[in-house]
Amino acid sequence: MKKLLFLVVAVVFAVSSAFAQVNYSTVDQLGFGNNAGVTQVGWFNMSDVDQVGLWNMADVDQDGLWNISYIDQLGILNSAGVTQAGILNVSYIDQVLFFNDAVVNQLGLHNISRIMQFGMMNSAAVEQLGFFNMSYISQLGAFHDAMVWQMGILNMSSIAQFGLGNSAYVAQFGLGNNSTVTQGFFGNMAGVLQIGIGNSSSVLQMGMLSNALVNQFGYMNKASVSQWYTKFANAEIIQSGVMNMAQTLQMFGKFNSAHIDQTGWFNMAKSAQYGGYGNVTNISQHGAFNKAFALQKKGVGNKAFIHQNGVANMASTFQYKGVNNTANINQDGWFNKARTVQIKGADNVATTTQIGVKNYAFVEQIYEYGGVVNVHQKGYKHFADVTQKFGAGDKAKVIQRGDHQTAYISQLYGTKNKAKIKQLDHGNTAIIDQIGGKKNSADIFQKGEHNFSFIGQFGGKKSDAFVEQRGDDNRGWVFQFDQEESLADILQDGDRNVAVIAQMDGMYNSATILQTGDDNTGLTYQWGDSNTSFLEQIGNGHFGQVIQNGNENFAVTQQGNAGVVFSP
Repeated sequence: MKKLLFLVVAVVFAVSSAFAQVNYSTVDQLGFGNNAGVTQVGWFNMSDVDQVGLWNMADVDQDGLWNISYIDQLGILNSAGVTQAGILNVSYIDQVLFFNDAVVNQLGLHNISRIMQFGMMNSAAVEQLGFFNMSYISQLGAFHDAMVWQMGILNMSSIAQFGLGNSAYVAQFGLGNNSTVTQGFFGNMAGVLQIGIGNSSSVLQMGMLSNALVNQFGYMNKASVSQWYTKFANAEIIQSGVMNMAQTLQMFGKFNSAHIDQTGWFNMAKSAQYGGYGNVTNISQHGAFNKAFALQKKGVGNKAFIHQNGVANMASTFQYKGVNNTANINQDGWFNKARTVQIKGADNVATTTQIGVKNYAFVEQIYEYGGVVNVHQKGYKHFADVTQKFGAGDKAKVIQRGDHQTAYISQLYGTKNKAKIKQLDHGNTAIIDQIGGKKNSADIFQKGEHNFSFIGQFGGKKSDAFVEQRGDDNRGWVFQFDQEESLADILQDGDRNVAVIAQMDGMYNSATILQTGDDNTGLTYQWGDSNTSFLEQIGNGHFGQVIQNGNENFAVTQQGNAGVVFSP
């Protein structure tokens, strides 16, 4: 490259003798205490400084047109500084060992800077202001520090650091900026800020005490932060604009934290954390068509928070083998979907809150101990689906406010699980299935009109079921099949209610139906041992039927009208 540049200078000098200034400078120093300073003002300036010695220092200042500076230093206490102002400035600095420092300032058009430092205590700083700027910094050694500041059009920066105590800072303003930072083990910190159009940033950090921060404001921004084998790692991505995409991956870490904040349209965010404890994932999106995915594996006290505002948002959280984990999804808007999956954990909490129209919430807990699921929905035509499998001491609660809501809770082959659905307003549907478990409890409360509820408990033992409906045209069904020491309770307050309780092939069963209102019908069927049924209806047009087939059954039926008085 240097020979080619010299040839270009020779040709230009040969064909341009009319010009007063055609500057060219070269300095070669090999020994001890070297110092070089070159200042060129003119047209076709070039500078080449080679120093191989102990106390090397080089300083080049060029002002004009077609300036090119190349500094190569190999030795101890090397320092290089280049300042260029003009058009087509290019600077190359290579420093190899011990105490190296490089500073490049370029102002103009078509500036290019490359700094490669290989040694101890290296530091590099590049400032470029103009058009078509590019910067490459590569540092391999100890105590690295790099800074790139670019303002203009079509800027690109790439920093690669391997070794101890690396730090990288990149700031770009303009159009079409691109930044890539790669840092090796120990003490890494990276910060990237891009403001403009078409910005893209990727930060990869591979070791201990790592921090990564990416800020992008503009149009078509993309950001990706990956940290491997990390301890005390922290990653944060903030994007504001249109068509933003953010992705964070952290593996094998401790105290990891990932935060993604996006404001705009067509945003998508992903966050994954593996093998750590105390991990926190916080994703906040404002706009339309946003998607968020959070994954946490083998952590203790992990927390995943997703907050979305807009239309047709999707949020998904997956937590595997964690203790005291928290998954929180909050969505405001229309046609949003939220899904939370927790597997093989203990004392985990999954909370989903949705406000709007036609939102969907799906929660799954599998092989969980002491898991808690809370779903809160407010609006119109929401749907909630909660599934808990092979767990113990799990709790599921769904609260819905609005019209035409649907809630479904399924608890399969669990022990001491509790399911509760509370629906306020009218036109709601609540279904609870408990299959093959022991000592489970199901509770449904509905207040409003045209509500429907169903509780099915099959193949379990010592389970309880409660249904309470207040309003008009309510219907409540409870089925308990092959259960021991089961209890079913239905309370309805309203008009034209229907309640059905069926208990079959069980022992120590007890069924109670209480209805207060008009046109109520209550039916109780029990086959089994030591069954007890109590049916009370107060209102108009009641029909009550109790059928018990088994041993030691006891039934009390009270139906009244016209000044009903029932003895206690």
